[in-house]
Amino acid sequence: MAAKYLRRQTWWARFYHPCTGELIRGSLETADEARAELLRRHIELLAERIKLEQTLQEPRFQAAEIPAPLLGTLDPLAPASAPAVVNPSPVAITNGPVTPAPLAERVRLDTALKKYLAYIRTENVPHHVLGKLSMLRGFLGTDRVNRIAGVTEKDENRFPKREAFFEGEFVDELTAALLQEFFDTLSVSIRTKRHYREMFHHFFKYCINFGLYQPANFHCPNPVVALPSYLVKNQKIVFLTQEQIDQQLEVLEDRPALRIATAIMIYAGLRRAETLWLTKDSIAKDLSYLSVLNRVDDDDIESSLKTGERSVTILLPLRKILEDYLPRLKGRWIVPARDGRRWELNAFSRRLREVNKRVGVRWTCLEYRHTYATQRAAEGWTLFRIAKEMGNSVAVVEKYYAAYVRPDQAATQQR
Repeated sequence: MAAKYLRRQTWWARFYHPCTGELIRGSLETADEARAELLRRHIELLAERIKLEQTLQEPRFQAAEIPAPLLGTLDPLAPASAPAVVNPSPVAITNGPVTPAPLAERVRLDTALKKYLAYIRTENVPHHVLGKLSMLRGFLGTDRVNRIAGVTEKDENRFPKREAFFEGEFVDELTAALLQEFFDTLSVSIRTKRHYREMFHHFFKYCINFGLYQPANFHCPNPVVALPSYLVKNQKIVFLTQEQIDQQLEVLEDRPALRIATAIMIYAGLRRAETLWLTKDSIAKDLSYLSVLNRVDDDDIESSLKTGERSVTILLPLRKILEDYLPRLKGRWIVPARDGRRWELNAFSRRLREVNKRVGVRWTCLEYRHTYATQRAAEGWTLFRIAKEMGNSVAVVEKYYAAYVRPDQAATQQR
């Protein structure tokens, strides 16, 4: 999927090449957001076309003969001409005999993991990569993962020794049954097992996309799909009352950066990462709305927002806080760290937790976001509007916050 982001008043695109998996960044050579969005979508469609043509080259499709009458109805639908696409061999629909493809060569797990780690380092922030490496150490052992990841002898002592659960050589030896057995040995929470599942699912998805794994079952190509979801059920929604909101903001009175970040999460419903990536030009001059945009910081790190870009209404309580805060703000970032640079996520949370703990307060960034949603629902906002401003789907908002919608408003939404 292609993404666009603003860099020095010019829009850029970021996407992975559908054939090689290489991360590509390039200027769209325009400052017009509408044109940039059109170009982003054009790139996305071309990438989808290349990927589709590659998929049609798989033996399972070439060996499946389309009945002649049906094939005859498809031919007239093919466009007479199409823009050129960088693809070595476009596939045409044919009903002739197909030569069976040779058996795919087995891929060594260490080789696939080296390529996978190089891939995720381009799209994940460093601490996310370290988290994946930690999970792999629990599965393959510390020594093997350190060797694959290129950890130097000097840094090896930083990681505790862990024995290998799996000592096989090839990717295709990783079956759903084997992974289930591994998960059953983990003495961790359900949420952590979910993280392990997501990591292995992403690894197999990468291997399938780039020809490093030949699925044994084309109806269920990713073996991790067969595992339990490990979803945390009946998640409790914790939110702050107005009295608690006032208390939280008062606690942070002498720490303006922490205070403005908390106020934005409470009164605008932004995620922690979205809040810390806000810059001065994210705020409308009339303080009527703020823009959540993909950005690049001074270290050339991209924001990679979870749910894309959107505009969020600035409510009156937040506007009053911004009116007092913005004139005193120095630098680019709305929530600057002590050195004036963008605040790293975990460092921000750690600092906020330390300050709150001194006065016996334990609220989290997620609970600030819950506060925003429940207050808007109680005020009569539609689920659609809440979802749009929070960057969620209506289904997710309804799942977690429907109980907080006023009954008369809920009845209106069902009509």
